[in-house]
Amino acid sequence: MDSLEVVLDIGCVNHGCKHYGIKGLGNVVVRRRYGAGGIRFHRCRHCQHEFSERNGTPLYDLRIPKEKIVAVVSHLAEGTGVRKAARLTGVSRDTVGRIFKRVGSHAREIHGRLVTDLDVSEVQMDEMWSFVEKKGQELHGRGTL
Repeated sequence: MDSLEVVLDIGCVNHGCKHYGIKGLGNVVVRRRYGAGGIRFHRCRHCQHEFSERNGTPLYDLRIPKEKIVAVVSHLAEGTGVRKAARLTGVSRDTVGRIFKRVGSHAREIHGRLVTDLDVSEVQMDEMWSFVEKKGQELHGRGTL
């Protein structure tokens, strides 16, 4: 038995493995670490399949630290432009664009998978309407709050 670090919070990602997706079996170990952030590279002891801990995430194959990616996404989520997000986080505009594209695609995929067959009997748009109403009053000179 090798003395590799056992990982219990990840299951094998190989669809052909009998332990596919099952966490806590002790069959996934850290084979090595790579990149500036020490990204873990795993191996399933059962099927010998090797994979990055970022496999299946928008972080996969990005070689910058997770914290920096999270900072970029946070800025973009707040409406910060690509150039400003690049300046604030110290990454290139191209990298911000790649992160933006990957995270957006991943979010769309997850949303499509999880948000299905909803039985919506009521939709409340109170906040949106009060915002539109306020803007309309300001534009027509009807006082403000």
